[in-house]
Amino acid sequence: MTSQITDLIIAYKTEISSPERDDIHLIEARVWELDQNIELANEDIFDAVCHEYHLNTELIEKELNCKCPFALTGFLRELEPTEIYDYSTLD
Repeated sequence: MTSQITDLIIAYKTEISSPERDDIHLIEARVWELDQNIELANEDIFDAVCHEYHLNTELIEKELNCKCPFALTGFLRELEPTEIYDYSTLD
């Protein structure tokens, strides 16, 4: 399953500097796309989306107490624009 996620990330890789407020709809679309078109577990979708959008998977999982991609998008929507950077892996 890990190689499948890696293949997805490579195929979909884009240069995104950080998950800004405008990028949240892109994250939601990606979650939906992976959920609809590929047989991945929610945890795999969560990991792939966090990796693609440079989000700190461990920190977000700790905040959510789960690895649900749908909870991820709701969580990001609730954050203030400046708070999103706190969950980014980019410095």
